[in-house]
Amino acid sequence: MSKTESKTAVKKAGSKKDKPVVKVPKSTVGRAMFGGTQVLAALSVARSLRAARAKGDRLAFVHAALNAATLVVTLLLAKRTMREAKQAAETEAAEPLMLPSGKK
Repeated sequence: MSKTESKTAVKKAGSKKDKPVVKVPKSTVGRAMFGGTQVLAALSVARSLRAARAKGDRLAFVHAALNAATLVVTLLLAKRTMREAKQAAETEAAEPLMLPSGKK
């Protein structure tokens, strides 16, 4: 099998259902925990940005800026994942299944 054939086989195998990059919990408690960790991460990034600016340390500033960028991308991916899940739930609920009554 050549490299291109193996890449095609991998793409076909992975095309069944794509996994989201960021897994957002479905429960209310899980989403609250996810949101809480994101808020704590934002506070930590703000504190590290402030400290790096006060010290004048460029490397620490770049590190804090990259952490901030990572936080923003994570939130955007989570938002997209939640939107896709909502759209999937709406399309599945559009046509209710007809269940047999069980009477003869």
